This record gives sequence, structure tokens and C-alpha cells, in this order.
Amino acid sequence: MPQQVQAVISRAKDAPVELVTITVPDPGPGEAVVKVMACGVCHTDLHYVKGGIGEDYPYLLGHEAAGIVESVGEGVRDLEPGDYVILNWRAVCGTCRACRRPRVRADTGSPRRSHP
Repeated sequence: MPQQVQAVISRAKDAPVELVTITVPDPGPGEAVVKVMACGVCHTDLHYVKGGIGEDYPYLLGHEAAGIVESVGEGVRDLEPGDYVILNWRAVCGTCRACRRPRVRADTGSPRRSHP
């Protein structure tokens, strides 16, 4: 069932941001709906507000978030309702140079790939 949630948007270049209510639809194939528990608005969002990334307003701000999966769409196999997730602003393909670059896990200090 679609949900009404609060969101921060930028309607025009240099205009004050607004807290508005938006409708989040049910997840489609390959999608998940996440109840956001925490979200940051960062410098990238400021670039959107200032018109530095484009002028296709309005923009929905806040792409650094963490939350709990509420529902999943058809074909989603790696997530289920109740899973804790961190949202990434960049799609993870698993094959590009950034995805293949070795990194150190923050929780254990052991080496791992950037993305599973």
C-alpha cells in the first residue's frame, strides 16, 4: 500500500528547501521500500540546491540514509522485511573499478571488496 512520508525538497535554484509530504508507491520488480531511520543532507545536496548539478527541479534531497526494509518487490532475493540497510547514492554493479577495489572492513579490520 502506498505510504505518505515526509521529504526535504529543493524547488528552485537557491530557494529555501521545504519539508513536504510525498507518496511512496509500493515496490516494483527489483525494488524495496525502506523505512528511513536516519538521513543526512550533505554537500552534494547543496550542489543541487545551488544549481551546480542541474536545473531539473524539484530535487528530493538526502541520499545518505539508513533504515529497515519494510517491503520488497517481485524478484528481490537478497533482502526481506526487517533487514537493516544502508542506502548508497551510487548504484553498485560489482564489476567496475570502484567495486573491485580492495578495502578494509571497518568492523573487523580484515580485507574485503568494496561491495559484495
